[in-house]
Amino acid sequence: MNFEELLEYLDLEEAGEFEYFESMADFMEYEEYIDMEAAVKLFEGADKKVTAGLIEDYFEDILEGLPENSGEIYSLLHQIKLSLEGMASNSESAEDTRSFTEEIMRFREWYVHESEVRLSEDNGNEIYCSLRDAITASRMEKFGGEKYSYDFEEALNYQLDSYIMSFADIIAAGEEDDNSGTIVFSPDEEEY
Repeated sequence: MNFEELLEYLDLEEAGEFEYFESMADFMEYEEYIDMEAAVKLFEGADKKVTAGLIEDYFEDILEGLPENSGEIYSLLHQIKLSLEGMASNSESAEDTRSFTEEIMRFREWYVHESEVRLSEDNGNEIYCSLRDAITASRMEKFGGEKYSYDFEEALNYQLDSYIMSFADIIAAGEEDDNSGTIVFSPDEEEY
């Protein structure tokens, strides 16, 4: 899928319109091949803070979709979220944007194709599917769909690249532009 086809698939006129949850979900969950250069061009044209916010929202949504007692995969997805969010919000150069795009494309490939989750039914039948499809099954279960036991062990093989974000960058990412980056503690009035 080239850039023009990607824009059409996401129902966008230009990359600057990449600002809605649905666009991020469609991008992340698309099963077919997306050309790396098309994805780079998309994220070059998108607002980096908006992209970081979309990543946060998307990952919060998939974390909520996980079945109960899925601690290790929850932790892994949370770490991936923090890494991608940090990379997106701190993409200052074309090289940064390319690194971010490579990482998000690597996540997409793992999430949709490479990850393997074992779903077991009470009768002993087992189904193997991607993490994306396991989360979909978990969501369907909450609406009366088939009930499964989930084994995420094989899906934990995602190698998280180390992305280091300084404490100042973390504060800056979460604060308004008019803040100097200083953490201010304000006790409740009742505590006096």
